[in-house]
Amino acid sequence: MAKSNPIIAINTSKIVNRPESYETMMKVGPRVCITTASHPGFLGFEQLIQTGIHPMAGRYGGGAVDMRETLNPIGMFQYTVWKDVHSHEEMHHDNFREIYKLCSSCLDMVVEGPWEPLYEVVESDLPQIMSMSDVPQVMGEAFAKNEPVPKVALAAQRTVALGDHWVMHGHEEDFEKGAIETIKKMKQDVPGMVGWMVLKQLGVSAIGSFQLDPEGMLKATLGANPPEYNTNYGDEVHDKPPIPAQTPSQYFVHMEWEPPAYAHMGIGYAMVDYELRQIHNNGVLAHLDRGPYYQFFAPMMEQGLWRRHLTH
Repeated sequence: MAKSNPIIAINTSKIVNRPESYETMMKVGPRVCITTASHPGFLGFEQLIQTGIHPMAGRYGGGAVDMRETLNPIGMFQYTVWKDVHSHEEMHHDNFREIYKLCSSCLDMVVEGPWEPLYEVVESDLPQIMSMSDVPQVMGEAFAKNEPVPKVALAAQRTVALGDHWVMHGHEEDFEKGAIETIKKMKQDVPGMVGWMVLKQLGVSAIGSFQLDPEGMLKATLGANPPEYNTNYGDEVHDKPPIPAQTPSQYFVHMEWEPPAYAHMGIGYAMVDYELRQIHNNGVLAHLDRGPYYQFFAPMMEQGLWRRHLTH
C-alpha cells in the first residue's frame, strides 16, 4: 500500500502587533503544543508570524517585504501536521477543555480568527530542518559515502512565502501541473530556494475554528467554565473536515527561501524571466479566479520532524 502524505491544519488569525502579544504567544504557545502532542496522530508543527508581503505578487504598492514594525494587525499561521483528518478532529475532541482554556486566554490579542482549514499535500520537496552546527556532520557523511550533499533548511534562517491561489472550477488538475512545473523550474534555476509544497484545501475544522453550537458560542466563559464540546455539525469525531472545502478551490503554494531578499527576488523571476514567465502564465495565472497573493512569514516555534513523513 502506497504511503500517504500527512494532513496539515493551518490555524490562521490576525493579532494586534504589540509587545504583549508576543509575550502571550511565548507563554501560551508551548502549552498548546504540549497538549496537542499528547495525541498519537500528531506529527509536528510550525508557528509562523507574518513579516510582510511580496509587493509585486500582491500588486499592492503600499506593501513591503519587511513590515514587522508597521503591519497591524499581523498574521499568525500555525501549522499542525497529522496522520489524517480523524487524528486532528479527535485531538480537539479529547482535549477540548484544555485547548479552550488556553486559547481563550489569548483572545485579547486576536483581531480575526481563528479559522482552521485542513490541507492535503499535493506534492512537496522540503528539506530537513537543521541547525548550523549539524551541517558539517551532514556534509561529512555525504562525502564519506560519495553521495550528493543533501539540501537542508537552517532553522533560524528561513523565509516562508505562502501564496494564496483560488482556482477556477474544472481547472484544478491543470493548475497543479502548472504550479509544480513552475516551482521545480524555480528550484532548479533561481538562487536561494530551499524547498516547497503545494497544498490543496480539504475543508475546515469547525471546532478548530471555534465554531461552536449556538449555546456554546454565546456562553461567555472566557475559559473559566468551558461549554460542552459541540458544533453545528454535532459532537462526533469526523473523518473529513465538517465544513466543506472552499469553492473555488483554494491552494497554498508554500515556498521556503534563504533570507527575505532571496524570496523577494526569486518570486519575481516568474515575472521577469521570459521562459519561466510563459510556464507560470499558462500553467498558473490562466487558471485562477483570485490571486496569487504572497505573504512572508518567519518561523517562531517549530517541531519540524514531520517533514520525514512527506513522500516526494
